[in-house]
Amino acid sequence: MSHAAAVVRNGDIISCALPPRGRRETIGALLARNAARFGSLAACSEMQDGQYRPTSWSQLLEDACAFATFLSEHGTERGDRVAVVSRNRAAMVTAEFATMSLGAIYVPLFPGYSPEQTSDLLEHAKPRVVILPDTNWLERIRIPRSVRSVVTFDTPSGKPREVTGFDDVLFLYRPTALTRRAFVVGARAIDPDTPCLMMYTSGTGGALKGVLLTHDNILSQRRAIRALWNVTPSDRFLSYLPWHHSFGGIFEKWTALYNGATIFIDDSMGRDFATLLRNWLVACPTIYFSVPKIYQQLVAHAETHPEDEPRIFHPDLRFVFTAAASLPANVSRFFAAKGIAVVEGWGLTETSPCCTLTDPAETRAVPGKVGYPIPGVSVRIAPDGEILVRGPNVMAGYFKDEAASRTALPDDGWFHTGDLGELAGAALRLAGRKDRVFKMLNAEKVVPTDIENRIAGMNQYIRHVLITGDGRDFVAALVFPDFFRISEEFGDDRAAAERTVKASLRETMLEFNRTHPVKYEHIGAYVVISKELSIEDGELTPSLKVRARSVLSRTNDYIDAVYEPTQECDCRFLRKVMRLSGDDRRCFAGRDRTLAQCHECGSFIFDDASGVATQGH
Repeated sequence: MSHAAAVVRNGDIISCALPPRGRRETIGALLARNAARFGSLAACSEMQDGQYRPTSWSQLLEDACAFATFLSEHGTERGDRVAVVSRNRAAMVTAEFATMSLGAIYVPLFPGYSPEQTSDLLEHAKPRVVILPDTNWLERIRIPRSVRSVVTFDTPSGKPREVTGFDDVLFLYRPTALTRRAFVVGARAIDPDTPCLMMYTSGTGGALKGVLLTHDNILSQRRAIRALWNVTPSDRFLSYLPWHHSFGGIFEKWTALYNGATIFIDDSMGRDFATLLRNWLVACPTIYFSVPKIYQQLVAHAETHPEDEPRIFHPDLRFVFTAAASLPANVSRFFAAKGIAVVEGWGLTETSPCCTLTDPAETRAVPGKVGYPIPGVSVRIAPDGEILVRGPNVMAGYFKDEAASRTALPDDGWFHTGDLGELAGAALRLAGRKDRVFKMLNAEKVVPTDIENRIAGMNQYIRHVLITGDGRDFVAALVFPDFFRISEEFGDDRAAAERTVKASLRETMLEFNRTHPVKYEHIGAYVVISKELSIEDGELTPSLKVRARSVLSRTNDYIDAVYEPTQECDCRFLRKVMRLSGDDRRCFAGRDRTLAQCHECGSFIFDDASGVATQGH
C-alpha cells in the first residue's frame, strides 16, 4: 500500500494506517545490533588528506565503549549532559553513541554561534563534560562550573594539563571483552523513554529553547520511515547539514545509522560549492538531504556545465529530500525530467523532527503540501488553524522551561506546534508560522509564507523572498537574488545579467499579480537587496532557514524607501525599489524623474560599488 493510500482522515485529524516496522529499543542497543550485523562495513566516512577514510561499525562500537568508560570515570551519570561544540566530524558519532548509551544526554552546539551565545548555552545546559574542536576555544568561551572534564578533538602539543585529547581517550580506555559486554548490557537496560538528546531550536521563532528528546522519540521515527522507505547498507548519504540541528542531526543522520547506510561527511558545510561538488563526485550519494539553496546550485551548475550533469544526477541517485522551504518550481521540474523523486516533509525539533512526508508516487500539485503523517503519528488542525501533533515522536519537554513546556504540551494530549496549516484531502498543507501572520491597514489578514513560496518558485534568479505589509495599505516583497545562479549563467557580463534579471523579476511580479486570486495580496512594490543572507549576521539559522524577524529588522531602510519615501531617504535604497503601481512624485535629489523611475538610477540587481552582492548595508 502506498503512503498516500494508507492515510485515514477522521474530521480534522489525519493518521497513517501502516504500522511501524521494528521494536522499541535504545540507541546503545542499536549500536550493538549494527556492529554485530554490519561489522566491517562503514558507518561513516570522513575526508582526511584529500580522501575519504571510513569508520566501521565494529570500530564505532569499540570507540564508543572507550569514550563511555572515560565519561563514567569523570563523573558522568544518567541524566547528566555532555556538550559538544564542533562542525560535523566522525568523532561526534562516537561521542553521541557513548553518551546516550550511558543514559546521559548529548547536547550538540553549533560552532558558528558567537562566543557569548555559546557560553550562555553551556551555562544553561550545565554539562559534566564539554568537547571542543581545539584548545583555542578555551580563550573564546566561558566553561561552566558544572564541567569536570574538557576534551578536544584536535590536540596539539603543549595543551593544558586539564584538557584531554579525544584520541588519547580512545587509546587509554581501549575496551576489553569484559568492559565491552558491560557497556552493551548497560545500554540495552536503559528505558527507551529516557531523555538522551537535548537539541536547541533553530531560533526562527525567537529565543533558543533546549528540546529534550528520548531514545524512543528518535528511533520511533526510524521504525516509521522503514515502513515507507527501503534504506539499506548499500546506500550512501552525503551529509553537510549541521548535526546540532534536527534536520541533519536527527532525521538525516539517524535514518542512515539505523539502516546501516554510510554517511560521507561533507566538509563544505553547505557553503563552498566547489568542495561540495568534489565530495559529491567521490561519494556519489544515493539519497541526499538538503535545503533548496543547494539544489538550486546543483541544477544551475548542471545546466551551465553539461559535462558534469551525468555525474551529478547519476543512475544510483534514488531520491532527494528537501525541507526548510518548498523547492522552487524550476528545480522540481529539472528533477522530474531526470526521473529523480523529490520528497518533502514537515516537522520541528520538538517532533524529532519528522511528522509528514510526501508520497513520491504522487504529482506535486498542491502548493504548500507537505505530505501525509508517518506511521504512528496523528496530525490535527485546531479551530484557529494551528497544527497539532500526537505520537511517540513528541518531545519530553523543554529543559528548565516549565512555562514553555505547558504552553506547547497542554493537557489536551496534543503538541501545539505554532505552525498554521489546513487539510487538503488527507494531506497536510503548511501555511506558515502563527507569529508571522499580519494584518494590513484594511484589517485583511495575510499569511506571508504562502506568497513567499509561490514567488520564489516562479523565478530561477530568486534565492529568498520576504513579504511585508503589517499595518500598510499594500503588500511589498523583499527580494534576495540568487547570485550563485546569476554568476553561473552570466559570468562577468554584469550588463547582461542586470538587464535580464531585472526584466525577469518584474515580469514575475506582474505575473503573480495577474494570477493571484486575492487582490489585496497583490504586490504593490518590491525591493531588491543585493546581499547574501548569512548565518554569521543572524539572518539564517544554521540549517539555512530565514530568520524573518531578524532580516526585516535589518532592512528598515529599504522598507521605509518602499512605504515612506521622503527627502531624508538615501538614494541607495530608493533606487532599489520597483513600484508596480506607479508614483508621480518627483525625485527628491532634483533629477528629472519620478519616484517610480528611481530604479533607473544605477544598478538595480547588484551593488554599485563592486558589481556583486554586498555583505552588509
